[in-house]
Amino acid sequence: MTWYLEEGPEHDVVISTRVRLARNLGDTSFPWRLLPEELERVRDRVTDAFCDIVRNTYGQKSVVVELDALGDIESRALAEKRIISHDMLKDTRGKSLLLYPGESSGILVNEEDHLRFYTIGAGLCLAETADCVIQCAAEMEKRLSFAKSERLGYLTVCPTNTGTGMRASAMLHVPGLIRAGIIKPLEAKLTKAGYALRGAEGEGSEAYGDIIQLSNQVTLGVSEEQILSDLDQLIHEVAHEERKARRILYENDMLALEDEIGRAKGNLLFSRLMTTDEAMRLLSLVRLGRELELPNMPSYAVLQELFVCVGEGVIQQAVGKPLDPRSRDEERARLIRKALQSSV
Repeated sequence: MTWYLEEGPEHDVVISTRVRLARNLGDTSFPWRLLPEELERVRDRVTDAFCDIVRNTYGQKSVVVELDALGDIESRALAEKRIISHDMLKDTRGKSLLLYPGESSGILVNEEDHLRFYTIGAGLCLAETADCVIQCAAEMEKRLSFAKSERLGYLTVCPTNTGTGMRASAMLHVPGLIRAGIIKPLEAKLTKAGYALRGAEGEGSEAYGDIIQLSNQVTLGVSEEQILSDLDQLIHEVAHEERKARRILYENDMLALEDEIGRAKGNLLFSRLMTTDEAMRLLSLVRLGRELELPNMPSYAVLQELFVCVGEGVIQQAVGKPLDPRSRDEERARLIRKALQSSV
């Protein structure tokens, strides 16, 4: 899965776009009401239909990841890369990840709903990701009957998803807005308007590494086209405000900001121990330096790869064994040094 190595539209602010659709089987109770063995039967039905689609449409072998067959490290790594949700790790029986060829699209089985289709792309690309995920869901609906009401639309576990079942979101890098103290009042304003502004890890999380997630909340009574159009306009507005906040930040004290970014780069290049929090904070500063077009900054692809590869699970997966906290910090620092030294 290498979408994060690409420079998509508006990539100086918009890291990625994700569109997902919630669907449930029409002849089965919602997941929270099912026994473990019933969840497994749902998983098997969905998997069989998925494999049939991939075989007949793409002529390829399906990628099926049953979470209860994975180790803790592999499961944590998937969550850190935001391929699956952290909630899926609480009880993995009957839950799976189904990946389409290219691995930028997939289905989460028995997360909150029976099926969560998703597609993710680099930069701001709502229309393209939506077209892809809608096509994936349509192909599956030819084989499985989804719970649907003529009056309400698709039925989902969470009432706010009922209707289209569509949640569209963008991951944004907003160090300017955060330093300007604008995020909290912006969050309150957007909530009243029917949008959610959260940290990178989703509901209840903070802006980790100056990264936030902006998504729609209302799906009932709103068309898919309207959801995408309104969110696209909103993201452009937030991106404009972020660029303005960066310019003001830089112009207010150019030397101090360049010094802070230079020190961050130096710490990343030469530290022997590095926690996840420290790595994310420093990488955010260096990314800001690249976005301000300061000289000798690492490439976008290197920074993006490091952003998704410094978590506990991914680090341990890379070395192929469990590590104690100090060893993880040492390995993380080594990985960052190696990546940056080959880039700058």
